[in-house]
Amino acid sequence: MDSSTTRQNSDTLNSEAALSLCLQLWQQGGLNANKAALLLAAAPALRSLLQPILQPKKNDAENDIVNAYSLTAPLLDAFNDLSQSGEWQLALLGLNPDVRQHWINLAAARCQEAGAMNDTMVLVKLIQQLGNASEWVLAQLESTATTPQIIAGPLAQTERDLLGHSLNDNAAIPALCRILRTSHTLFTVSEQNEPPAPIQVVDLTAKQLTNNWCSGRLLALPNTLLDEHDLKPNTDWLLVSRSSHDNMPLTALFAQQPWLFLLSLIIFVQDAWAAEQRGGLLLTLPAGQNAFAPGQINVAVQGIEGDEVSLGSLAEFIVLLLGELNITLYPALDANTESINRLNRVLSSFIAELLAQKIWQFTEAGRGESGQYRIHTSFSDACYSLPLAPLFGYKSQTLQRAVKQLAQNCYANKKRAANRINLQGSSL
Repeated sequence: MDSSTTRQNSDTLNSEAALSLCLQLWQQGGLNANKAALLLAAAPALRSLLQPILQPKKNDAENDIVNAYSLTAPLLDAFNDLSQSGEWQLALLGLNPDVRQHWINLAAARCQEAGAMNDTMVLVKLIQQLGNASEWVLAQLESTATTPQIIAGPLAQTERDLLGHSLNDNAAIPALCRILRTSHTLFTVSEQNEPPAPIQVVDLTAKQLTNNWCSGRLLALPNTLLDEHDLKPNTDWLLVSRSSHDNMPLTALFAQQPWLFLLSLIIFVQDAWAAEQRGGLLLTLPAGQNAFAPGQINVAVQGIEGDEVSLGSLAEFIVLLLGELNITLYPALDANTESINRLNRVLSSFIAELLAQKIWQFTEAGRGESGQYRIHTSFSDACYSLPLAPLFGYKSQTLQRAVKQLAQNCYANKKRAANRINLQGSSL
């Protein structure tokens, strides 16, 4: 066996190991530092696409130590752009130029093949499918170093295992284009971005609860949605809903249930804002729905003069809020109405618990009108007493400001848009 064959076999084994790590990265939402080092050795461009997580330093240590890396929004969005996890794994591996070179060669050969056909639309569609990765393919076609060929590559068997086809098969042309397009997108982002600033591991003791809600953190979807995926997010790295029990103190409950904490914080901000008597946040239930099992709660902002501007559903507002905080849902929601509707329905179970725990309360309205959710008086009092006072006081100021600022900005933007429409209408 010559040295080139030995090297190729070694590269194949390294690539297969990296693909296995990609799968673990997806299933856990991250990797420990040792495993991440192996993956980064195979695809160095991933470094600026992974969120470093620090282990708190021991008394005798000079510096914090990175003990894990978690997914970031570009990687989660990339998963949604592809048809299956196997494509995502290969797209990440495609950040290694040596690995993707064979796939670029295949795409170039496919373009040559399409260009020789009478139907020019075949080539046009192929280029459209490649997206910005077409620049890689064009460079390959302009190169005189090699002639593009449609042949199996060193990872052909692995490709078959992951996709059902090797990427040189005719049936794999759409997958080949998607993988290259996604690799190019991720490579571009990695080139433009610096590695994210490290964040701390999740504190499970509730002492540093609000520190868990930092920029760069991942928030796992509620378990009802999470269970639809074969995922086991790591609770040290991600905010994950964990089991709770009756009569659990609220500080512990909020540490175990991040979605309950977020919804409790929103209702607290609503109450504090209302006390200012300068507008406020409204959480309303459309007529005909069950307050304990709402299909959707609507969010609106009331202006100083009593006018109301709709901000959409509670799920939409939360997604916007998380975006403002740079906290990413894991896995990412598809950008469609049905995903938002499903999240609204899943939030229903949390609303029932918030009402049962006397954190939220519901006020009925007149016939045909929308009832409203507000803070429960007992919870409002508790927020200003120990042990909750620090949590809903200075510790969560950043989160509270984000909720109120988002609502105010949305209100102002929608008012401006409405005024522009009115001005255009009056000028006709």
